[in-house]
Amino acid sequence: MIATKPIRTASGHAVLQSTYSGEVSVEEARSFIEAVKPGGPYDHHGHLVLGNMLDVSKEVRKVLSAQKPQDLNNPVPVALVVPSAMMRMVVSLAMRASENPNTDFFKDEASALVFLDRGM
Repeated sequence: MIATKPIRTASGHAVLQSTYSGEVSVEEARSFIEAVKPGGPYDHHGHLVLGNMLDVSKEVRKVLSAQKPQDLNNPVPVALVVPSAMMRMVVSLAMRASENPNTDFFKDEASALVFLDRGM
């Protein structure tokens, strides 16, 4: 499941918090992409990703990675919270294929929100 919630950074920038838990269906992934793609309700929002995104299936990863940044020169920031240093390394390698150079990985939500605030 991907639970989403619009939040704001300390400076008031719009961010979409996405929490991954349990199984994520291909349909849920498609619905998420519809919400964040250009023209969608969360277009130009920063992204705060929480939960266990490593348990998603290959098909779901394919759907989620198909959405490329609208502006490759100025993509919205994406902050993934991965508490384990080893898992941050693994996720980092997998996520670099997203073609968003404004993606980073954090051990806690507070650090991720500071990054999003600065990147917006």
